[in-house]
Amino acid sequence: MLHVGSGSASQDFAVHEAVLRRHSPFFRKALEKNWREGEIRSLELPDDDVEVVAAYVDWSYFGKVASKPLAPPALPLDDGEYQFLARLYSFGDRIQADAFCDSVLDAMVAKTDDVAEDGTRTFPSHSAVMALYNGTPSDSPARQFIIDMYLDFGAEKWVPEDIECNHVRFLMDLSRAFLARSAGMPRQRQRNYPRRRRWHKTFDCDEFLRAESEEDLCSLA
Repeated sequence: MLHVGSGSASQDFAVHEAVLRRHSPFFRKALEKNWREGEIRSLELPDDDVEVVAAYVDWSYFGKVASKPLAPPALPLDDGEYQFLARLYSFGDRIQADAFCDSVLDAMVAKTDDVAEDGTRTFPSHSAVMALYNGTPSDSPARQFIIDMYLDFGAEKWVPEDIECNHVRFLMDLSRAFLARSAGMPRQRQRNYPRRRRWHKTFDCDEFLRAESEEDLCSLA
C-alpha cells in the first residue's frame, strides 16, 4: 500500500509488494525496514504528487508511461507534457527506479520527434528544465538530453530573459557544452580592433555607415 500526499488531496494506492520491490531499491529497502520493525506494510509518501505516483504505478504493471497525447498538437504549443515527464523522471530518480527513468526519457525523446501540422516540433520548455534540474543530480543522463536538445535545436527565445525562470546550473551546463563544441570548430582569424564599435557605449551612425579604412580592413595574412 502506498499513501501519497497529505490532507484531503491524499490518495491510497493498493500495489502488490512484489511489484514495488521489483523496480525500486528505495521501496525494497523501505519495505524491509517495515517488516523488521513489525509495522504495517504501508509506505507513506506525503511530499509526492498523486498524479506522478499514479503514472509510476501504471508503468509498474503495464510497462508504459501514460502521459503522451493520442496525436501531436496541431500547433507547436507547450502542452505541459514535458514538465509532467520531468516530474516523473525526478520521482523515478529519487526512488532509484532506473528502468522507469529510461522509459520516461524515451517518452521525452519520442515527443521531440512529433511533427505538428505546420511542420514544427516541440522541445522541453524552461518549466520542464526547471523541474528536471530541481529533481536530479548533476550527473543525470536526463540533464545531458536537455543540453543536447538545446545545442542541436535551440533558439534564443528558448531562454527566458527573467533570471528567476532559469536554473543557474542549467545555464552553466549549456554554456560549457557550447564552448566545448565550439572548441572543435575553426577559430576566427580576423582582428578585433576593426569591430570595436560593437562594444562601444557611444554609437555614431554616420561613422558606422562609412566604408572602413584600408587599415581596418587589413587581414592577418
